[in-house]
Amino acid sequence: MPKQTCFVIMSIGDQTHDGTTVSSGELKTRYTDLIREAILKAGPNLEVTRADEVAIPGTITNDILTRIMHSDIVVADVSYPNPNVFYELGLRHASKPGTIILRDTNGPRPPFDIAHLRHIAYENTASGLKKLSEAIAQYLAHFKANPDSPDNQFLEMAKLTQFQYPDFGGDEDVDPETAMITSLFQNPETFDLFVRKSQGEDVADADLARAMMSSPDIAIMLAKHMIDSGQSIMPTPDVAPPKKRAPSRSRTKKPAKTRSKRKPKK
Repeated sequence: MPKQTCFVIMSIGDQTHDGTTVSSGELKTRYTDLIREAILKAGPNLEVTRADEVAIPGTITNDILTRIMHSDIVVADVSYPNPNVFYELGLRHASKPGTIILRDTNGPRPPFDIAHLRHIAYENTASGLKKLSEAIAQYLAHFKANPDSPDNQFLEMAKLTQFQYPDFGGDEDVDPETAMITSLFQNPETFDLFVRKSQGEDVADADLARAMMSSPDIAIMLAKHMIDSGQSIMPTPDVAPPKKRAPSRSRTKKPAKTRSKRKPKK
């Protein structure tokens, strides 16, 4: 069974609020030892990624936007008021269901505009890890049972008012290469492998193949592109071409001339 993707949105750099500073190292430890651990305990089949694992801290790249839009689950920790976190959370809320909001009970008071959002309050302790994992598991079970149900006020209003999202799919013909790249964007992990390989990193072909097989649409698009461009989709054996035989220098002997016998004179 292919793994589902889970993208974690949270503050990454040093955060200072009310005269107290939380370092990036402390936030990294909180992610690794608490948040990521709780997610994996609740959903062992999830592939968890944080923004700084795919981009430079402080930037919102196309890869991050892709993960926000297409990841199966997004976990947003709003413990520390951070513009990037709130912006990315808003993008996710407008994109699709499957979002879990976390907040440290001992963190700064959240802004009024998000205080009403459903969230999981957690404590950064050993017992807090267990409770957080159990709460996340309940959310994951709800998402599985109700995959299309709105999970935030924006999507609820969009459904109530029958809001028509822009249709970027279209019916116009798209060349195979563009369609293949578009399909790659829909699977961040496969896209990441392709980018690393294109940058010269040592990415095993077997890992690339497994990633593609977890996304049949990408495999189909790639195969179609290779066929349309005249490339072979089957590996060719490494066999040296047959050597050309040198033309033979042997000459054919001409038949010996026979001398005619002269008749004796009378």
